[in-house]
Amino acid sequence: MAHLYRFFVLTLLLSPVLTRASQPVIPLSADRLPLVLDHDLWTLQDTTHRLTIGQVMRPEADRLFRASMSPIPNVGYTSGKQQAYPVWVRFQLQTDSPDARALFCEVDFWAFDELQLFISDGQQLVYTSPVYGWKTPVDQKMVYHRNYWFPFTLPIGKTMTCYVRALKRRGVQVVPITIRAQTEFNTFVLADYAFWGGIFSIFLFVTLISLFFYFTTFDRIYGKYILCVLGLAGYFFINDGFLYQFFFDGQFRMPNRNVYFVFPLLLFFFQLLFVRSFLSLQHTPSRLWDRVATVALVGGVFCLISLLVEWILYVPPAVEQIIMRLFIFFYWLPMPLIWAFIIINLIQRYRVKEAWLYLVAVSPFYALNFLIILCNLTVIPTYPFLESYENYALASLFEVLVLTFGLAYRYKLIRDRNEQLNDERNEQQRLVYEAEVQALQLKNESLQEKERIARDLHDNVGAQLSFIVNSLQQIGRQTEKQPIPNPYQLSAQLRSVVDYTREAIKMLRDTIWAIHQESFTLEEFEERITHYVSRYFQQMEPLRITIQTEGQLVQPLTSVQALNMFRIMQEALHNVVKHAQATEVTVLLSARPDGTFQLSVSDNGNGLSLQNDSFDNHYGLQNMKKRAEELGGHFRIYSDRGTVVEVAV
Repeated sequence: MAHLYRFFVLTLLLSPVLTRASQPVIPLSADRLPLVLDHDLWTLQDTTHRLTIGQVMRPEADRLFRASMSPIPNVGYTSGKQQAYPVWVRFQLQTDSPDARALFCEVDFWAFDELQLFISDGQQLVYTSPVYGWKTPVDQKMVYHRNYWFPFTLPIGKTMTCYVRALKRRGVQVVPITIRAQTEFNTFVLADYAFWGGIFSIFLFVTLISLFFYFTTFDRIYGKYILCVLGLAGYFFINDGFLYQFFFDGQFRMPNRNVYFVFPLLLFFFQLLFVRSFLSLQHTPSRLWDRVATVALVGGVFCLISLLVEWILYVPPAVEQIIMRLFIFFYWLPMPLIWAFIIINLIQRYRVKEAWLYLVAVSPFYALNFLIILCNLTVIPTYPFLESYENYALASLFEVLVLTFGLAYRYKLIRDRNEQLNDERNEQQRLVYEAEVQALQLKNESLQEKERIARDLHDNVGAQLSFIVNSLQQIGRQTEKQPIPNPYQLSAQLRSVVDYTREAIKMLRDTIWAIHQESFTLEEFEERITHYVSRYFQQMEPLRITIQTEGQLVQPLTSVQALNMFRIMQEALHNVVKHAQATEVTVLLSARPDGTFQLSVSDNGNGLSLQNDSFDNHYGLQNMKKRAEELGGHFRIYSDRGTVVEVAV
């Protein structure tokens, strides 16, 4: 009895090993279509390359199948004919519909070398599809589409066993299967083309905007960004089968379907090229990473050459395997380098805003790529959302839009900076022009001042010197003709000459004083007048001259203004001494807030009965008026308890 009990326990413990569970049936209902097959799939790798559908359908072959450890069957990377084994995927379907269901079995990937569908009712084979592959023209397939669509009918109440045989000799061997109703095919195709048409249209729009940015700024970073956008467009155009569908012969431009790797390769290296400029580390202490990126870009060239080498020479399988491993290394190397550029810029605080922008933009797309790498290495299961290129397209669209807005803002900053530089350049040119105009104006004014001073010297000092010369010549001639009858008369003549000489020297000194400096303040002008009055009118009794000032000059007097005002003051004082018989004279220098300056000479003498316009017979008054007009001012003379001379400029 004890032996029987032990036998029963041992049998119970070994039952999971001795007993093999049957494969579950996948129920189909109208509300579950389309149905992505991500469960209850069993797989078999044909390491002999010899298994037929008849052998696979035998009961003894059932033990060779294993439940797929990944929701989407994925056997990882393959390279070379010896390592690329056909994969059999088995699943069972049953419908609860009262009518037979017309369905499609869609394999959502185009790059298989061989793909075939078999359907059995459990007793015999009821459906065998043709063998399709990437070398099969689209118009020779049962359904004109880049993916593989196998039509079949699921009868009522029966469980149908489906076998998909897939072979992919290079790259990742993943078999995504979706069951769809045949009636929904046209709707799906329209939605699919609308989705991808929108994606490619946005890529085109972003490319045109970036071209505008590039040709208006000639900033190379926009050119590199255009390469990134084109790389993304090419990546999806090739990987999702549009090249295969619309440009069938284009996939034969490179050997062994290597065109499949071109744009994914270019995409990552274009992005590394962009990041190397956008998040540049070249002139920082972390410039070693810039050199590593340069090595990676050289590795990208090696990858491109490796895709073409099979055109030139035969590559043995062992060498091909080594090249494939190097290719995979350099193929994925840009991704960690790009992350290194982002992290270093954030930690070292080099280009923080740009690093955050790029991190936010590329995180979804790079996260999906990183996860799919782990899936292809069979580290994690392949889930449907990781296999769908639509999700990659949405992630890349997010990347493009974020980076485009960021680069548009960069363009705005560049444009604003250029406009600021242009404004500063124009302002500098304007200041230079104004300085040149002012210099020319000062030169012109200087010439005019020199001309006026020369005229002043000619009219005053020159005339007096001429008079002195003529007087001395006349005295000399008289002395030569006859003895001096009256020495007192001669002495008077000589004293007159001396007086004229002194007067000439005085005028010359006044002129030299005026041209000695360019401008005069009110105090300096008052000081000169005081010096002149104290020197020449101090001994004249009982005349008393008072000098007064009012206000402050807004702008100093120029040398021309000071000289002409001084001459007018001289002439007015001389007229007072000669004609007015005055005892008091007031010289008033008045500066007004509006910028005008007024000179007033008033006395308490006899006064004048003279009108402002009757200066014809008064040479001194004419000179005063002329000097005032040359300054752009007004001259006035009138009687008010004496005589008042006013000049306002």
